[in-house]
Amino acid sequence: MTFAGWTLDPLWLPAAILALAAYARAWRAAAGAHPRWRAAAFAAGVAVVLAAAVTPIEHLGNRVLWINFLGFLLLTMVAPPLLLLGAPLTLAFRVASPAGRRRLRALYRSRLAAVLTFPVFTWLLFAVVTYLWQFTRLTDLAAEHPLLRELQLASLLLTGLLFWIPALAIDPARWRLPYPLRALYVFVEMTHKALFGGMFLSMNTAMHSGFAARAPGWAPDPITDQRIAIMILWLAGNLLFVAVLAAIIVGWIRYEARNQRRVDRRLALQRDAERRRRAALEQVFHRPV
Repeated sequence: MTFAGWTLDPLWLPAAILALAAYARAWRAAAGAHPRWRAAAFAAGVAVVLAAAVTPIEHLGNRVLWINFLGFLLLTMVAPPLLLLGAPLTLAFRVASPAGRRRLRALYRSRLAAVLTFPVFTWLLFAVVTYLWQFTRLTDLAAEHPLLRELQLASLLLTGLLFWIPALAIDPARWRLPYPLRALYVFVEMTHKALFGGMFLSMNTAMHSGFAARAPGWAPDPITDQRIAIMILWLAGNLLFVAVLAAIIVGWIRYEARNQRRVDRRLALQRDAERRRRAALEQVFHRPV
């Protein structure tokens, strides 16, 4: 049901309220151990999901292709990183009982979780699912059938979350890529999306003719609509990929700096221990060693 372009969705609104309530309760129980900025990131991620699922973006996205692809971008490239930056699993570990921690540990170490978060699988899943919802007949069918539209939104969000888990590596996970592989993982997907974006941007025929029949009077013509949609995914998506790549590289530099400081401290302790040993020997033998 829609009201002035807003979708009163019986799935997304309750799910968002429950997620925010559970996170807020756990955050208060953590008593300051979980940073405020992570809570703000999680809340922003939920807000972005709602923006794509219940605001006029969802309603108009069934009629105008570029708005449809804008919601697509929000659900795959914006909301998942924000939700993961909230570190919900880490927060759950902080407030859980010992038995709860054992269950959480068993969950993320399970065989199913290992398969679902395996980087090769998450990359391929993201590439295939996003391609199917962007450039096949499924896009038109989802715009015409509410249940399929719900499946589209849910699958895009889930696929986005799985894709960004290895790249951001914030919460505990079965597979934890080193920084160079994280950067390669994101760079390869960025290149893949750029190649597909350039290819479809050069097309002179509309891929989704169903949108032209439902388009409001102010919407652009089908070809222009399609090109705006591709530009949104191509340019905005690449900007987000570049931002994540920069964050990974900064994290890599900081990690190497911390590691170098640990090595320097260890070497300094070894040199100090060697000096004390030599001083002790000189006292015993009364001569330099």
